[in-house]
Amino acid sequence: MIKLNNLLFSKKSQRIIKYLVAIVLIVLIYLSYKTQNRSSSTRLDKKNFEVSDTSKIERIDLSNRNLQMVSLRRSIGCWTLNDSLFANQSSVNLILKTIKEMRVKNPIARSALKNVIERMGIQNTKVEIFSNNKKIRTIYVGGETADQLGTFMMLEGAKEPYVVHIPGFNGYLSSRFHCRESDWRDKNIFRNLKKISYFNPTINRENNIKSKWSTTDSKYLKKIYCEKFLDLKLFNDVVDRESFLIFRVIDDKDNEEFIYLKRKKPPNKEKYSMNKYDMDRFYALYKNNLMLVQYKQFNDFIASQKSLLNFTPN
Repeated sequence: MIKLNNLLFSKKSQRIIKYLVAIVLIVLIYLSYKTQNRSSSTRLDKKNFEVSDTSKIERIDLSNRNLQMVSLRRSIGCWTLNDSLFANQSSVNLILKTIKEMRVKNPIARSALKNVIERMGIQNTKVEIFSNNKKIRTIYVGGETADQLGTFMMLEGAKEPYVVHIPGFNGYLSSRFHCRESDWRDKNIFRNLKKISYFNPTINRENNIKSKWSTTDSKYLKKIYCEKFLDLKLFNDVVDRESFLIFRVIDDKDNEEFIYLKRKKPPNKEKYSMNKYDMDRFYALYKNNLMLVQYKQFNDFIASQKSLLNFTPN
């Protein structure tokens, strides 16, 4: 009888112990979940790369290790570049769209983390975003992932970088955060010019007549863009060439300036060896800027000026 009671007591004790162990495990799992959840909440701020309302962004500063710096500022009706130039609105729209839509794709594998951090320490673009005269984000943009479907980025003060992408977009984002001033510039040649006249040196010389400036309606020139801004190393080689057309312009501050159009040599290829000039592009000099322009940009303007001959090379 005593042995039976002991056996029953032993079985009862075992059940109690099992229940207690189960309860302890449930409590531990719950506490672990809460701790992990709380830890994730703490780290959310360090993964919040995007700015949902980009309409409130007033300034974006970009800089890199090569001492290149670009500052984009929201102004009335436009964005300015480095406080003195008009910014390319398409490029500004793209970086604003990127800042709004980019998200963390995934953390970086622990095995690759050290290598990524070292690479970002050597080469990165620092992006500072301002709103209401306060800095709201500082993002360090590194290179792209091996599959080129993500970009390494790190927030200032974060413990580690992450792979960032735009959901639905296959590509990397680092190229949108560059520091090349020439690529951020507005390419509209005749922006904010009130009065425009032109002079054709060739026609005036061939007809042996006195220099004459012809006025023109600026509406035909307002939508003319250069293809790109060129390195000023070419400036000295181009500036002494004869101009085939000269524009005299009065800007919105009543300053008088001149735009000189000059022929471009043909590409150094055998099929162009018979051409004296490039048949598609020419140079435009405006202040201290050298631009590459396509002849077709001036098609509407040429069609409106019946007296303007020999604009394109023969």
